[in-house]
Amino acid sequence: MTILSSLNRHPPEDIAVRVGALELAYGRFVADIDSAATRLAAEGVGEGSRVGIRSATLATGHTYANWVAHLATIRLGAAHVSIVEQGSLAAAITGGVIDSIIGPPRSFDDVPAAITRIEYDCDPRRPLAPATPPPDRKASAARINLTSGTTGSPKFLTWSAAMIDARIAQVGDGLPLGPDTILYPLLHIRTTAGFRYPIAVWQAGGCVLLPDDADARIRDSDGLVRSTLIAASPVQLAERLQVFPDPWAGRAGRTIIVLGGRLPSAVRDTALKIACETLLIGYGSTETGSIALGPSDLIDRHIGAVGFVRNGVTVEIVDAARAAVPTGESGIVRIKTDLMSAGYETAVPGKEAGHFDNGYFYPGDIGRLFDDDLLAIEGRLTDTLNVGGWKVSAPELEAKLSFLPGIDDLVACVMPLAEGDLLTIAVVTRDDVDLTPIATLIQAKLPNGRTFHLVRLKSIPRNAMGKVPRAMIANKLTALYGASRKNLTSA
Repeated sequence: MTILSSLNRHPPEDIAVRVGALELAYGRFVADIDSAATRLAAEGVGEGSRVGIRSATLATGHTYANWVAHLATIRLGAAHVSIVEQGSLAAAITGGVIDSIIGPPRSFDDVPAAITRIEYDCDPRRPLAPATPPPDRKASAARINLTSGTTGSPKFLTWSAAMIDARIAQVGDGLPLGPDTILYPLLHIRTTAGFRYPIAVWQAGGCVLLPDDADARIRDSDGLVRSTLIAASPVQLAERLQVFPDPWAGRAGRTIIVLGGRLPSAVRDTALKIACETLLIGYGSTETGSIALGPSDLIDRHIGAVGFVRNGVTVEIVDAARAAVPTGESGIVRIKTDLMSAGYETAVPGKEAGHFDNGYFYPGDIGRLFDDDLLAIEGRLTDTLNVGGWKVSAPELEAKLSFLPGIDDLVACVMPLAEGDLLTIAVVTRDDVDLTPIATLIQAKLPNGRTFHLVRLKSIPRNAMGKVPRAMIANKLTALYGASRKNLTSA
């Protein structure tokens, strides 16, 4: 595990972490990891342990205590899974992938008695207690990844220590990381990018900005402008641009990489104008590693562009019979990489999305591959809407409508009403935008005068990687709409 070795190679006085206004040098960071390893080893954490780490109170999990616990657990050679919200805890327990949970006492309220509870917390403002760390067992460490994409079925996939190192190295292959790098991570710690990017920056000798307990707007106003690198989903970036519409200090020296979903051109244009000098787009998965990376201007060639296929990666576009389709045509994406995982730890019902088959991984995406290895993702296999027998690709429909004036964001879904299925277009607009002309423009984009319902939402919910849970949105709108047929303009 090269990350832990590299921490000791950096000058001990260099700043590794900033927590709000508090600066922590590499010397203190390493000492805190050693102290935590001593504490956790005394509780039985070590080779063969399978622990859930829950030392976090913030939604993204990026707290100093959480990161120290993660790195200490790796140092002890244990297998770990990142747990923040109750849903991931329940999935880990149901799946039988953990035997203990690490966290402060307040995090144990929903932990069953059968799971061993290991109290741990870390306050970087307290004096450091001397500790003699146990032997380094990092070569035996493993990371258990919780992944479900948009299928809603939790799946667990384990990376060995060697796999963790290889996946972290991919970050440096695509970004110029060094001692001057200052990362502000927005992606959840349990996502692959949320886990890999901070470690890659520490490995390069840079600094990671971790949030304190301040108000979210204050945290962001500090972190966004002090950073030279931001890793985010498209929706996270869009939200920050909306909250902070004035030019961000340090724009000329900042790179932003967006992962996990389509980057709207309006978000791209605004980000390059006020937030960053370089904006990258990427695509990958827990199962395969990083697949594609490229500049954001590629979305002018195709709205779903996610970059060029990386070295060591094979991407093929096939039809339902697994036969290759002509270059540039749409089909099912399948992937093979040098860093592909062997398979899931727990059984996965069905093969609707996210499965291994005959040496390939099928992420459940629809895409196109062009002659120059540009990859574009056009949607999910499960994103086909069935409206009373009329089938339409939701992403394709959304792509057609996304450029209509007045629409900031949108999602297409089907409400299963008693009188029949109803195509529903939910849009995000300013409150003063009139929906009537938007409805007229949408009608012109639909074939044969298809009936639809137009709804205004304050925002479109998305998961940690920016993907849209269509079924959840459809259920919410159906509950609100019901049989009343009233015209919802806010929800």
